[in-house]
Amino acid sequence: MSASQSNLSSSQYGYDFVVATTQASINATMKTFLANLTEPVVSICYIADDAGNPTQIDYDDLVQSANGTDPFAVPADADPDTSQDLKNLIAARFMMGFRAQLGLPPGIPPAQMPDLVCLGADTSVVGFNLLCAEFTVVDLDPGSGYTKPSWMNQCQPAGAPWIFSSKVDLRLSTTDSSAYSTLPPDVRQEIGNLGGQAFSVQQLLFDLDNAALESLPTISGVAPGTKLYSVLQQEFLGAYFSALAKEGAPVLGCTITHGSPPAATLTLSDLNLEVSPFLGSNGQPVAQPTQDQQNLATLNYLCAADGNTLPPAVAFGWNWIDPSEEADYDGVVAINRTSLAGYFRNQLQYSAAANSFLAWVRVWLSGFLDATTNFSWRLTADQTPTVTTPPTGPVILTFHYDSDAEDAAGLDDDMGKLELKPSYDLTVSVSGSTITIVQHLVVYLYVRVMQTSGDGNVVDRTITDTYALSVGEHGELATTLASTTSDNSQNPSTNGFLNFFTDLNRIIDDVSGWVRNFTATNLTDIPASLVQNYVFPGGATFAFKSVAFSDNQDLVSHITYSDPS
Repeated sequence: MSASQSNLSSSQYGYDFVVATTQASINATMKTFLANLTEPVVSICYIADDAGNPTQIDYDDLVQSANGTDPFAVPADADPDTSQDLKNLIAARFMMGFRAQLGLPPGIPPAQMPDLVCLGADTSVVGFNLLCAEFTVVDLDPGSGYTKPSWMNQCQPAGAPWIFSSKVDLRLSTTDSSAYSTLPPDVRQEIGNLGGQAFSVQQLLFDLDNAALESLPTISGVAPGTKLYSVLQQEFLGAYFSALAKEGAPVLGCTITHGSPPAATLTLSDLNLEVSPFLGSNGQPVAQPTQDQQNLATLNYLCAADGNTLPPAVAFGWNWIDPSEEADYDGVVAINRTSLAGYFRNQLQYSAAANSFLAWVRVWLSGFLDATTNFSWRLTADQTPTVTTPPTGPVILTFHYDSDAEDAAGLDDDMGKLELKPSYDLTVSVSGSTITIVQHLVVYLYVRVMQTSGDGNVVDRTITDTYALSVGEHGELATTLASTTSDNSQNPSTNGFLNFFTDLNRIIDDVSGWVRNFTATNLTDIPASLVQNYVFPGGATFAFKSVAFSDNQDLVSHITYSDPS
């Protein structure tokens, strides 16, 4: 149940490539986002209107109307009967308020920090837990004829954060180059590294306008049904997200699209999202996953390339990261074998055409009284080979071209005959962490002068290029090429007469000249490296950690987050 089973070419999927990142990794980078905030503070205060209902007032206006009293600075044990500060607040009609400092709560080891993001079965909505570095709730009851005034000042205890649970829609927002300054700093730096081309950035954001509060924490002194509880329930979520937005809404992920992408690459052209819950050994989502299993749920970017139609989101039948890999990897990039074959087709089609030869021959007698047999021949390169992309098996791409030309002269062809038959094959196969490209060029020649003949493969050459995939020191995909050549070419001069048939050597020399450009391939880029223009949660991009082909020949690369710099 791991990425080694990736089978994107199956008819039920069809995505050109998929980028999957685990819940654990999303949370790690989102916590980094919160930890690096410049400590925005949310201070919300309420006073009583004429009907005694809470109405919001600006914090500074409240302090001014309360003769300089800050409600959050009044100690919890202040006595309403004797405290001048509380008397000032009562005179200002103060009712309640809360102050939250966004960030990570203190007193909790990083490994025990609550998750911020929780992936569920819904592909468009994620659970988001609101965490604060500090949180204070104050409540002032001025009392009445039958009750005494009361004052409450509660602070979030260290090591036991108050967690507000919400549901947040995910949305994709396109930012073009004119809004470059609004992007997260790390994203801007990554774009700078890519050069000055036109670009747009598609960001995956929390839709802060449509967040819905799911539950409130238990706060001592704040009982359900009270006005303070209602205010927290109705107002805190919006206030939290408004403050968060001022810092630049946390980017859950983004992709950079070039305005002028290079040719023949897997260039992102459409994108959808999907959540994959952790699957059990039966291939079904675990009904009650443990925390470790929940951490292995993934948010998947389903990608179409080069203008291809993006299929609808369908649940995968495997886990992208299995439990044994959690400590080492943050996610996976997987490229469909069919898309990979298309990439190699674009890369190799010119070499294949250059080695695809159309044969032409002519045999004729000089004249009625002249029995001299004449031969003419030609091989014309740059033909169009047949291309095949097998749906299964280690061979993902083949090119094939063959041609057969023959002619003869004399009564019943008795004076001479010439046949020229070139054939070319190129095969791309993948296995483990290697790509093997085999080219085989054969030119068969048959020549006969009267009753003396000879034949053979005057060209029979094979070039095998083996590209070993690896990960470079900076987390990029790298290749090492090893090339071998075998030559089984023959000279059909098998008897004395043909040795003196000078046209034979001319044919062999000509054929050898025509195929002189039959050389090794030179793939300068492997397509998985092209999708490294992703920038993931918190502005982090990713580095490759391992690379291999799946059992179904998808190219699978495990990734970890890294700073774009």
